[in-house]
This record gives sequence, C-alpha cells and structure tokens, in this order.
Amino acid sequence: MDASVSSDSGFQVNLEVYSGPFDVLLGLIANNRLELTEVSLSAITEEFLTYVRGLDLIKATPGGGVSDRNMDEASAFLDVASILVEAKSAAILPRDEDERIDDQSMEALRERDLLFARLIQYRAYKQVASDFRDAMSANAGRFPHPAYMDETVNAMLPELAWTITPRDLALLAARVIANAPATEVSVHQLHVPLVDLRAQSALVRGRLVEAMKRSPDHAMSFAALTRDCATTLEVVARFMAVLVFFKQGVLQYRQDGPFEELRLRWVPGADETMGDVSISEGDFA
Repeated sequence: MDASVSSDSGFQVNLEVYSGPFDVLLGLIANNRLELTEVSLSAITEEFLTYVRGLDLIKATPGGGVSDRNMDEASAFLDVASILVEAKSAAILPRDEDERIDDQSMEALRERDLLFARLIQYRAYKQVASDFRDAMSANAGRFPHPAYMDETVNAMLPELAWTITPRDLALLAARVIANAPATEVSVHQLHVPLVDLRAQSALVRGRLVEAMKRSPDHAMSFAALTRDCATTLEVVARFMAVLVFFKQGVLQYRQDGPFEELRLRWVPGADETMGDVSISEGDFA
C-alpha cells in the first residue's frame, strides 16, 4: 500500500473500500455514504506518515525545515485523525448480552455525533480558508486609489447652505411613514365563497327528508337532486353535502356500478334519534 505524494493533489489514500483524496473520504464519512467501521485508520495513518516524509523532501524550506503550509497540513490531519479514532471507537463499542446500550455507551454515541459535527465544521473552515486564499491571491496586485482634491479647486467650492428647517425634515419623515407599505395585506376579498355551502346543505337535506316523508322506501337520484343547479360549483357543493350527511349516518346511497345512477335516501327517524342534524364549516375542512 503506497501513499501518493503530489504537491498539487494533496494527500491520497488507497484502501480496500476507497481510493482517492483524503478530503473526499471525509465527505463520504460525514454524509453517511461510507461506514466509518469499514475504514482502516491505521492504514490511513501509515500512508500519511509516508506522505509527510515526502513533504520533507519536496517542500523543504531553504533552512532545511518543513514549510508552514506542510506543517499546517500535518496538524490538520492529526486533528481530523483524532476525531475519526474517537468516532470509530464509539461505533464499535461492545454491547451486553441483551443488546442494550448502557449509559456509558449512549454517552459515547452522543460524543460520536459531536465528533461528526466537528468534522463537518473542519470541512467548512477549510473551504472558507481556501476561498479567502483565492480572493487574496486574485486581488494581491490591486491597490486603492485615494481621492485627492487640489486646494485651489477646494477653495472654489461654495459653502453648504441649509435651505430646510428641522420642521421640514419632520414633515418629510411623517409623509414617508404615512405612505409606508402595510404590514398586513387583507386577502379576504380573494376568497369570497361563490356558493353558500350551508344553504346548499339545507336544500339537500330538505329535499331528501320530503322524499322520505312521501315514501320511506323512496330514493332520489343525484341527477334529480342537482337538476336545478345553475353552475358546476353548486353541483359540487351538493355532492359535498351528500358526503357529509353519509358520514353523519343520516343518509344512505346505492349505486349498481361505476358511472351508474346514484340513488340517495334519507334515513327515517334520523332527525328524531340524532337531534338537529346540521353541517358546520369544519365538515368541509
């Protein structure tokens, strides 16, 4: 197992379950796309030590030491490695015979979640640092040009003359506040019901009760019930009333098959046994 040493690509790992950049491995673990228990941390550490030895040769400073950038990379790896070791330890904690996790194990699992949060924070800080580094590099050759005005030109400028009074400013502020947008816009006018559901429900009930009084076995068709409807919304409202009355148990229906005639019948004595059968707005919610 050889560690890849490259000044451009950074630390590369080559494991049985993953091969590629170390940062991508962290991303897979943080996003739960790779189980931490499947990752050999000892193998990663071995490869990183080989990688650091290569850094000493490739990125050595003129004085013979390791550059600051290499030292930062090594420090960052140690920090992340400690997180991974603690997290993996929590993930493989042994359980008792009843497969129940004791308080100590639960605390360790909570610590594991905190460690993963630290891992995500590490990635975020690293990305922000990279953005700052790119921005500073892109703007390194730019310098602000301070404004300058010659004293001769400055002397020619007229003196500032106030033409308004504090009262004028107060009136201006009052006008702005008065014309400020409303904090709450009423939309009631946009939801005015075109059909009175309660009125349509009362009409359905009245016709079915009247038909029941004429003949207890008489059933009215839904087509006859809606024959005088002027709009589709009225048909819908009466059908909703039928559904609510059926739910209340005061209406029976019969239909021989799909798209066949729907026959409706008011249950005899429903008004007497159930009291005042009525429909409220909650029935249509």
